[in-house]
Amino acid sequence: MAELVLSFAAQHINEDSDALIISVGSEARALSNDLVLLEKSLVDAGRTRQGMANNEQVQAWFIELRKIAYEAEDLVDSLISSTDCTAFSNLRHLKRARQASKKLRGFRERVKEIKSTLNKEGSSKKNLRVGLVSGALSLFQQAHQDLRADDGFVVGIEADVDRLVKMLLSNSQDGIAIVGMGGSGKTTLAKNLYNHREVNTHFKYKAWVSLSQNWDASHELHRFDSLPSFHDQGDGDDGDGPSSRVLKKKKLQLQNLLTTESCLVVLDDVWDWKPFQKMLNELLQEPSTSSSDVFRQSKIVFTSRRLPSPADTHLNWAIHETKSLNEKDSWKLFKKMSRNDTGKKLDREYRGLAMEMLRKCKGLPLAIVALGRLLKRKDSIEEWERVFSQLKGDEGSHLYEPINDILALSYNELPHYLKPCFLYMGLLAEDSTIPAGMLKRMWIAEGFVKGQRQEGETSEDTARRLLQELVNHTMVQVVSKTYTGKVNTIRLHDMMRDICINIARKLDFLTLFPSDSDQVHSRRAAINLSKCSRALPNNTSLRSLLLSRKSSTGKQHGGRMNNQQGIMDLALVFEKFKLLRVLDINGIKTYDGTMPKELGNLIHLRYLGIRSTNIQVLPRSIGKLHKLLTFDYWDVTIDNEIRLPNVFWKLMRLRHLFLPNEMMSNTMADMRFDTLLDLQTLWGVKGGDWMLKEMDKLSVKLTKLFIQGISSALQLKAVFDSSMIEKYDNLHALCLDWYGFSLESESLRKLSSKKNLKKLRLMGRARNKPQLPLKFPSSLWKLELYYTHLEDSETLNAIGELPNLKFLGLSKDSFTGSQWTIRKESKFRCLEELKLSYLPKLNEWYIESDTMPHLKKLSIISCTGLKQIPEGLKSITTLETLNIRHMPTSFNNRFRGDEGKDFHIVQHIPNVWVKDSCTQLVY
Repeated sequence: MAELVLSFAAQHINEDSDALIISVGSEARALSNDLVLLEKSLVDAGRTRQGMANNEQVQAWFIELRKIAYEAEDLVDSLISSTDCTAFSNLRHLKRARQASKKLRGFRERVKEIKSTLNKEGSSKKNLRVGLVSGALSLFQQAHQDLRADDGFVVGIEADVDRLVKMLLSNSQDGIAIVGMGGSGKTTLAKNLYNHREVNTHFKYKAWVSLSQNWDASHELHRFDSLPSFHDQGDGDDGDGPSSRVLKKKKLQLQNLLTTESCLVVLDDVWDWKPFQKMLNELLQEPSTSSSDVFRQSKIVFTSRRLPSPADTHLNWAIHETKSLNEKDSWKLFKKMSRNDTGKKLDREYRGLAMEMLRKCKGLPLAIVALGRLLKRKDSIEEWERVFSQLKGDEGSHLYEPINDILALSYNELPHYLKPCFLYMGLLAEDSTIPAGMLKRMWIAEGFVKGQRQEGETSEDTARRLLQELVNHTMVQVVSKTYTGKVNTIRLHDMMRDICINIARKLDFLTLFPSDSDQVHSRRAAINLSKCSRALPNNTSLRSLLLSRKSSTGKQHGGRMNNQQGIMDLALVFEKFKLLRVLDINGIKTYDGTMPKELGNLIHLRYLGIRSTNIQVLPRSIGKLHKLLTFDYWDVTIDNEIRLPNVFWKLMRLRHLFLPNEMMSNTMADMRFDTLLDLQTLWGVKGGDWMLKEMDKLSVKLTKLFIQGISSALQLKAVFDSSMIEKYDNLHALCLDWYGFSLESESLRKLSSKKNLKKLRLMGRARNKPQLPLKFPSSLWKLELYYTHLEDSETLNAIGELPNLKFLGLSKDSFTGSQWTIRKESKFRCLEELKLSYLPKLNEWYIESDTMPHLKKLSIISCTGLKQIPEGLKSITTLETLNIRHMPTSFNNRFRGDEGKDFHIVQHIPNVWVKDSCTQLVY
C-alpha cells in the first residue's frame, strides 16, 4: 500500500497546485512528480513491500514516505482552505508561502534520498524477498490444507453435486468453473465430482492437479502423470526442470489424449488466468485442433477465487458460485466435526453455545470445520464457555487466524489499484447491504479510479469495472443485480470484513469509532454515535468521514424521531475537518433542522450524502463547494417541506444530484442547471416553470432523470421536446411524475427511437387514443406505471411485445379495466418479474399457455377485486416465488393447503408467501 499512498497524494497535490501562487505551485508539482516516479519504481519492483516485510529499515522508510506524502498533501490543502490564499495579499500570507515552499523543497530532498537508498537495498535483498514470499505462501497453503473440509463430511452440497455431474456428462459445456471466496468449499465440491461413481464410469482417464499461486503452464505439464503414456521417459533434464524437448513432447501427448480419449482434468485453485489461457491456447494451437475436438469427450473442471471473464477464455463454461451454508446445514457440519471418538452427543447446554458460536462463521464451511475441530478437544461445558467468551472478545480473532491467513491471500493477490477500493468498504456499517452506486461515487471522490481510466471510459464506467473485478476476485458478495446485469447491491462476508478492517487498521487506512485511542492518523473515519460519545477525533486531516447512528439491533435511526438522541452540532464538524473530500451524514439530526452555514468551509468536498435526517433547510454557502461531484439528498423523511437555495448552478463539476420528495414548489421557481455540463444524474427534482427554459439546456451527458410534481402539460411537453430526447440518446433511466392532466400518446412516441433507454417509470394519467395507441421504446428492460388509468387490456398486451422487457410493475390504478387476458401473441417472452399492486378494479385475470416462459417472480398486492389466481400459472414452470400481500381472506384461502380450490395451480412454485393484515404463511 505504500506506493498507493504516494500515488494518491501525488495526484491530489498536482490537482490543487494550480490554485496556489507560482512559487508554491511549482514546488508542489515537482514533489508530485517525484512521488509519482517513486510510486512507479515500487510497482516495477513487483512485490517489494511484501518481500521486505520483515526488514525493519525498509518498513521505517515506508512509514516516513507515507508521513511525507500526507504532510505535503495537508500543507497544500490547508493553504487553499485559508482565506484569500491565492492572492497572498499581505505580509502574513507571503511569509506562509515562503515557509510552504521551503517545506516542500525539504520533502523533495528526503524523497530523493530514500528512493536512492531503497533502490540499492532492493537490489541486494532480491534473494531475501523470494525466500520470504515463498516461505509465507508455504505456511498459508499448509494452513489451508489442514483446515479443508474432509471428503467424508459433505453437507449442504448434495444437490449441487448431482446437478454438476449432469452438466459434466452432457455436451452442453466445455467444462465447469467452481468459483467462491476462500474456505467456501470449492475443493470439497470438486473432489466429490472427481470421485463420483457416474464420473468414474463415464471418463476413461482422470487427472487432479493442485496448482501453486505462481504456476507456469508449461512446467505444470509433468503433473498430469496420472494420465496414461504421460510419465517421464528419461528424455533429459536440465537440472531446473524438464527440458524444452520433454515439455513439447508432453504437450503433444496431452493434446492427443484430450482429443482421442474421454479425459477429466481438474485444476484446483487457479489464481491467475493468464497461464491457464496460455495452456489452453497451446493445446488448441494446431490447425487441426479446435475446442470442439478437445471437449467433445474431455472436460476440464477448475476451482478459483476469480470469476472468468469473456476476455479470459473463449470456452463455454458452466459457472457455479459456492454459497454459504444455511443454519441447518451449518449445524449438521458442525456436529460431524465436533463429535469426538466416543460419539458423545451434544446436549442442550452445548447446543445453545454452539449455535451462538456458529453465527460468527456465517455459513463459511472452512470456519465451521475449524470451530468444530477446536471444540472436539473440549470435553466440559466450562471449556466451551471459555471458547465462547474468547470469540466474543478480541481473542476471538486469534482462534480464526489460520482462516484469516487464507482469506488474506485473496487480498494479497489483488492488483494494487483494487486494494484501496476493497479496504474502503470497511468504513461502511457491519451486516449492511451496500448500494453499489453510492460506493462507486465515494471511490471517485477519493480519487481511487482516476489513474485506472481506459480510453472512452467515464469515471463511473471505470468504477463499475473495478467493482466487477472485486466481484470476480470473490472479495465481495453480490446481493442483487439490475435487470441490465449491473451489480446493484453488495455485501462483505463477516470474516472478509474482519480481514478488511484488520489490514486497513495496520496500514492506517481507516479508523472506526469507538476506537481504542483518539490518537489516530488515518485519513478516513466512521463514527457510530449510538456506540460512542459525541467527542470528535483529534485528527483534523481526515479526508473521509462517515457519521451514522445505528442501534445494536441494526435499525437505522433517523427520519421522524421525537427523542433528542442522535442530535449533533455539525458546525463543529465543519470547523474541525476542513480538508474532507467525502462526508456522509446518516441518521444524524440537528437541533433546528437546519444545515449550518459552516458547510461552505469544506471547499475540498467531492461527495456529500445527507440521509435519514431531519435537515430540511440548506444554507446558500453550499454554493461554495465548487469541487463537489455528488450531492445525495434523496433518502430523507421528515414532516416538513424542504427548502433548497438556488445555488446549484455554481457547482459546475457536479455529476450526480439526488433530491428528496418533500421539496417546496416555490423552491424550484428559478432553478438553474445550465452550467452543470458534466451532470449525469438529476433525480427527484421538483417540476416547475423552470422546465420551460432549462430543459433544453440540461447536460447532454445526462443518463438518469427523475422529475416529480410536474403541474402543467407545457412543463411535461418541454421534457419530450428537449434536445436530450430529440437529438441525443444518452438517457438510460427516465422517471416522470405529473398531476392534473393527461400524457398525450404523441409525446410518448418520441421515446420509441431511443436505443439506450432501459428503465421508464410513468406516474400520471395517460391518454390512449384508439387511432394512436401508446407506444413504448423497444429497448426497455424495466417499465413501471402508476396512476395511468389505462382501461384497455390490449395496451397491456402491446407492452408484452417489447422484446427486452424483464420487469413490469402495474401499480396504483395504472390499469382500471376489470379484465386482463395475457394472450399468446403478447408472449412477454423475456419477462422475469411481474408486480401487480393496488389495482382494485381488476376482477378477472387470465393467462393463456406459452406466455411468460421466463417468469421467476410474481407479486400480487392489494388487488382487492381479484377473484382468483389465473389457472395458466401452473404452466409457467420457471416461477420460483409467488408473493401475496394484503389480499382478501377469500382469495388467500383458495390455495392454502391441499383443500384450497386453487392449490393445484401453485403447488409447483418453490416459494409461496401469503401475508394479510394478521398473519403470514409460507409454503
